[in-house]
Amino acid sequence: MASLTRAAVLQTALELADEVGLERTSLRAVAQRLRVTPMALYRHVHGKEDLLDGMAEVVYGRLHLPAAGGDWWEELASLARSTRSVLLAHPAAVPLLARAPAGPNGQALDDALRAVLLRAGFSSAEAAELHDQLSGMVFALVAPELRGRRNRAAFERGIELLHVGLEARLSRRAPGGPPGPRRARTPD
Repeated sequence: MASLTRAAVLQTALELADEVGLERTSLRAVAQRLRVTPMALYRHVHGKEDLLDGMAEVVYGRLHLPAAGGDWWEELASLARSTRSVLLAHPAAVPLLARAPAGPNGQALDDALRAVLLRAGFSSAEAAELHDQLSGMVFALVAPELRGRRNRAAFERGIELLHVGLEARLSRRAPGGPPGPRRARTPD
């Protein structure tokens, strides 16, 4: 196939994963879909891990990164909404986005998210911790929709809860200092 490229291999793999699931997306299945031998793919991907990293990079590239300099919460909410849209378009992408970024699109996302969190007032350590937590929470908010159980309104309510939680966390700390003490829960 003269037009076989890394981009074509990754796009085909992503489409296949959306149809049959990530666990059934193999180099052999991608090659079959492209009507080439599996060995033909090795000019473009160096094995299953490279295929998965490349698929993740394609998905990361489809996210709309926040434009720096605006309201930190609006930027985070916009990124969450973009993530939702991409995940609804590519249901197999959740485990891909859980992989450590291996390319420039993933790194750009990491950098943008970190910058937003730092600008909001979180420390570097908090920003690193929140990165993983927020990603997991957004995935969890989208998961019911992927199963056809909820709608966008439920997602938006979840995003608003994240906003309240982040604002509360920021308000418990002294400016530029570590997080303040957590309030003890009182028994009901």
